[in-house]
Amino acid sequence: MKKTIGIDLGTTNSVMAFKDSEVKIIRSKENDELIRSCVSLLNDEIVVGRIAYTTGMIRNPENTIISIKRLMGGSIEDKMVQEMIENKKYYKFGITELIGGTKDSVAVLLGGKQYTPEEISAEILKKLKQDAEEKLGDKITHAVITVPAYFTEKQKNATRIAAQLANLKVQKLLSEPTAAAIAYGVDQLKTGEAVTVLIYDFGGGTFDLSILNIVDGQYMEAGTGGDRWLGGDDIDRMIIDMIYRKTEKEYQIDDIEQLIERMSAKNRSRFEGEVKVKAEEAKIQLSSLEQTDIFIPNSLEDENEDIIDIDFKISRSELEECIKPLIQRTVDLVDELIKEVGYDITMIDKILLVGGTSCIPLIKKMLSKKFGGNKILVSEKPMLAIAEGAGVLSHRLGDEYEPTIEPSKTISNISYSTNHTYFIEYRTIDGEIGFKTIIEKQVPLPATKSVILKTIVNNQKIARVSIFTDVEGGKKEKLGMGYFTIDADLQIQSELVFDINLDENEVFTITAYPKGFKQYSKEIVIGRGDKDSKALKAIEECTGEIVTHIDSWRVQDKYFEQLKELVKLAEKIGRDNPKDKRWAEIDFKIKNAYDEALKEDKEEQEGNRDKNIVGAALLLLEEYRSLIHSDVASELISLIRDQETADPFEREKILARIDKITDNYTTLYALFKLRVAADNAVNGPDTGHIGDTDAEKDAMVLKQNHDKILSYFQSGKRDEGFALLNEIFPLAKKYL
Repeated sequence: MKKTIGIDLGTTNSVMAFKDSEVKIIRSKENDELIRSCVSLLNDEIVVGRIAYTTGMIRNPENTIISIKRLMGGSIEDKMVQEMIENKKYYKFGITELIGGTKDSVAVLLGGKQYTPEEISAEILKKLKQDAEEKLGDKITHAVITVPAYFTEKQKNATRIAAQLANLKVQKLLSEPTAAAIAYGVDQLKTGEAVTVLIYDFGGGTFDLSILNIVDGQYMEAGTGGDRWLGGDDIDRMIIDMIYRKTEKEYQIDDIEQLIERMSAKNRSRFEGEVKVKAEEAKIQLSSLEQTDIFIPNSLEDENEDIIDIDFKISRSELEECIKPLIQRTVDLVDELIKEVGYDITMIDKILLVGGTSCIPLIKKMLSKKFGGNKILVSEKPMLAIAEGAGVLSHRLGDEYEPTIEPSKTISNISYSTNHTYFIEYRTIDGEIGFKTIIEKQVPLPATKSVILKTIVNNQKIARVSIFTDVEGGKKEKLGMGYFTIDADLQIQSELVFDINLDENEVFTITAYPKGFKQYSKEIVIGRGDKDSKALKAIEECTGEIVTHIDSWRVQDKYFEQLKELVKLAEKIGRDNPKDKRWAEIDFKIKNAYDEALKEDKEEQEGNRDKNIVGAALLLLEEYRSLIHSDVASELISLIRDQETADPFEREKILARIDKITDNYTTLYALFKLRVAADNAVNGPDTGHIGDTDAEKDAMVLKQNHDKILSYFQSGKRDEGFALLNEIFPLAKKYL
């Protein structure tokens, strides 16, 4: 019999659970309930779990990956990713831009080889799967995997990819606070009882909040919040800094970082790894003790090469003073969420504390002071509750699920809400960029929205679609982009309909069609930061260059026909295949089409240039020959005749000579523009002035002044001619 399990895929630790007659935690083969979310390279072998952390952080910290969850769905340009890269004291492993990807992606280094965060998370999931199969004696094929409530759609998709790489089918990506509420509700609620619970989930890498209304097995999310970059890791870093400052004070060291930098690379890595381990141990111990020892012997030398033993005590009060601003931020976020969903504190029955970091006594103390101690409920299993909730739901969703005998412990339904606001980017015919809201934050899922955008050129054949979400500090983060090919012939400002669906797992499906032509509806493939995003980014960059720098409509049309076929290939690949090899084909072909377009445009421009050079000389001879010296006119006539039969090399030399001669007569070209402007004022179909009485008067003025200036030049009154030309030319510009 195959079994399904629940997995809390945590930043610091992961936990597995399953349910038969009751909910049970599945221990690892090392007999750990908490399985360290750490991947290390030890003796050229990838190791996962407790040994990876305890041994890897000291023996090989540069090849020990911690907190990979913080990089899931990340971008190399994310502010917090950049901070992780810079914080080498804490994150020793390499974090880089993904080779073959885009700046919307990120990679880590393990043994000199690049891995995506999904691939590292897959290693953790593989261990969990193998250990569960060994303990349960059954094949594990499906799992409910928990994710932070504040994860974006991109981060959730990365979690799905990790599960796929680990050969696990995701029954559900379950919000971590909701999972904790399930575990709490199943154990606590009686039939018919209704309760509104705010889940305060402070984990190793993320801080999550959810407000849930629970009644008779119904779990309804009223709202979610939190901070995806706030977690126990941040407290660990504060303790590390405290260790360094206390060591400086005790040994009268000016700058401990300088001493650390003087160490060999190997010894420095080992020392910093050991400090990290001790900092985390201190955090855990100070949740139950008033003080704890920090002892790291024989690891550091002062400027005189004397051994420094780090050996002192840290008290709970010292830690609380240090981390109080960080805890205050979580309290403020609780307050913000309650107000955001339109509740007040009297409507919240309980605030349930879960997650390892929530064990810190200061948290309960500050929440009690703000919201009342009678509302604060500390989970009996703060580090296991999330996995237990996932295990309950996994059992509920399994093919062989049978309802429990006790109706009070049945999960009949879970209603979800969005945890972010989503936007679609649009462009106006003036080139301005804006954003339209497509899905609001805190609305029930699934959610649908139809948005109408307009074409910005005649007969537009390609429309770019970019989806953004709100993130910290009021900024917008790009989730992905794709293209829609338009099969109908549309005039400028025609309406395009985008039907957008966000399902219960916050997965986007976007279809588009010209308004009134639903038969042309197509699903848009949105890039996910892998080979798909690289190819789509190449399309974006090449197309932007074509539109900006190529004047030939013929060349542009040819390029866009090729682009249209490549987008159709992307549509065939689909949105669930970001690593498909055909993306590389699209990437290559679009760049090749771009290179060919540049080449053809250059050749066309050179041909037009030659025609323009000869045309300019003929204009001078036909219109203003009386103002050209007879020798110059004779040379021009001879050169124009010779270039017609010359070989390419000689022709280029002749054209250069013609161009040099005509450059001396730019004033006469300006004079000719007065005649062109006069004709346009009364006849030009592109100016919109036909039948305009004022335009007819302007045409008369321009013609008269042209003749007057010509007369000045012919009689040698050059100064008067230039003065009048400068005076009248602004009027000519109106019709050019």
